[in-house]
Amino acid sequence: MEARNFLIDQLIKLEQRLKMFIEAAATHFVVTPLNSREIAAQLREALQTNCQRLEDGRILAPNYFLLSASPLCSEQLRREYQLLKDLEDELEQLAQEAGLTFASPPIIQIVADEEIPYPQISISSHFSQEVTTTHGVAKEEHDGVEIPQNAFLIVNGVRIFPLDQAVVNIGRHPDNHLVLDDPRVSRQHAQLRAVRGHYLIFDLGSAGGTLVNNVRVRQATLSSGDVISLAGVPLVYGEDAQTVGGTRKLSLSSH
Repeated sequence: MEARNFLIDQLIKLEQRLKMFIEAAATHFVVTPLNSREIAAQLREALQTNCQRLEDGRILAPNYFLLSASPLCSEQLRREYQLLKDLEDELEQLAQEAGLTFASPPIIQIVADEEIPYPQISISSHFSQEVTTTHGVAKEEHDGVEIPQNAFLIVNGVRIFPLDQAVVNIGRHPDNHLVLDDPRVSRQHAQLRAVRGHYLIFDLGSAGGTLVNNVRVRQATLSSGDVISLAGVPLVYGEDAQTVGGTRKLSLSSH
């Protein structure tokens, strides 16, 4: 309990220092009105809520932050690349001083969401890549995330990609879980997130856009049979009663 209280105290200090940093940094950029108190509070809450204790006693912090805002606000924020980069660096330094460990430097990704009023923001945090496997997170820390059973994507009509993680990153960059080697696809194009037994797809500000059943979306809840297009690359989402194994080629005779 003492260790937990100490961590909470450290994170409160982190929040205060982040607020001061954002206020100082924002004066050098022409951006949407930033509520430094709200951003700092949400970053602190995202860290505190999703930290995971490693088997060796260290505390692993999420390294992937989604900052959702209205389309206008998100577009303004994307223009301020250096401000976001500075915020990532400051977040990493302050979190480490608070006793947290990152698997890799934190990334802040801007996501447009039409349901969020201008200039409000919403921040969520996640672990990118195979963090829990690589770093030996205790099993009980995974409880509470309900992943759809035997979900999968059919890629380009010929390959099945099983979905068995709470967060799945999709894009052209080789660090993604599902890599689509197509020049039309953005480096970090889209993300799937398991929420209350369903997968939601989020467009990560891609150049080519994300469509679900021919409708362009920024986020959408997926149902079995939905047809997804990432800048023209087709994916079909499915949930099978039969267990889906590793990534494999789809037999054409099954059609």
